[in-house]
Amino acid sequence: MSESHHRQMRLFRENSGKYMSYYSDMFKKGFIEVLRRRARNRVKANTVYQEYIKDRHHVHMNSTCWETLSSFVIFLGSKGIADIDQTEKGWYVKYKDMDPERMAKRQAAERLDKMKMTADAVSEKQIMDQVKRAHDMKSGQKQEEKKELNRDEMKDLKIALKAKKKEAPAINIGKQAVFENATSGLKNKKKRKKEYKKSNLQQIMEQEKAKRRKKETSSKPYPKNVRKENWIFKDLVVKVLHKLNDKKYYKKKGVVKKVHNKFEAEVKMKDSGDIIRLDQEYLETVIPGVGKPVLVVNGSFRGYEGEVLSLDDDPKADQPTVTVKIVVGEWKGEKVSGIELEDVCKLA
Repeated sequence: MSESHHRQMRLFRENSGKYMSYYSDMFKKGFIEVLRRRARNRVKANTVYQEYIKDRHHVHMNSTCWETLSSFVIFLGSKGIADIDQTEKGWYVKYKDMDPERMAKRQAAERLDKMKMTADAVSEKQIMDQVKRAHDMKSGQKQEEKKELNRDEMKDLKIALKAKKKEAPAINIGKQAVFENATSGLKNKKKRKKEYKKSNLQQIMEQEKAKRRKKETSSKPYPKNVRKENWIFKDLVVKVLHKLNDKKYYKKKGVVKKVHNKFEAEVKMKDSGDIIRLDQEYLETVIPGVGKPVLVVNGSFRGYEGEVLSLDDDPKADQPTVTVKIVVGEWKGEKVSGIELEDVCKLA
């Protein structure tokens, strides 16, 4: 060993805690930076570590306070820096976004959801009260109608029945009857002709209105292309990718009943009826057949309901797309092509 190496070892022995703490902190920052770039994705801890050590200036784990990668992963979970879980394939980690601005936005969204739920509950209670009052009023009226007559009242009660004379039908005979029948037939014919002309005119007017509306929408530019991280909406049919409960729900379909914090969904499974709560990264969109209803979950027409017209597989395109006909809103009847498969999902 050289003299400089001996000097470094002597300095380390004199203040080992300081150096160990410094290198441990450097290792932690570098590892978390790689993990943060993975955004919200759950990934193997060893994969993140392999990506981290590609940097030639990285800090070696043997110079930190953690003896193994497993102990470091457990440390990240205990400090709330990442969500961790152990499987047969090893440790998995997922970065927790602790940015104050984003946390404030999520908290605001949660408060808004609670306020909406409270408002819905109040509205539902008011409706139930109104129904109850109407029911009470109706039952009170029925009781008054069923009230029996007293014998004293029946003494003064007189019933008058008068037979109505049956009038014989008038029979027109001769020229007068023929004339009246001819005039009535002519009037009915004119009336039918007038109605036929009116219905044709209405059809032409409706066709002109449809053409005008189509021309206006075709000249109008499409909405702004809005892409957001969250794509979960109520009433979507989704496929579960999480292998929880011994893969009981894995690759099975369910319907989204509620959305929490924009990214979490309460899913009612179709086969068992069980309700489970999962993050959207453990769910997958379902693409229906032609003619079935869908919801556009991302892009220019995000939030619009539509109907699948065709599945397009252009060899020049990177991946298959769909053509959707919008069925509600100001773009009703508009045919939109080139929508990516992951941007649409089947509706229940």
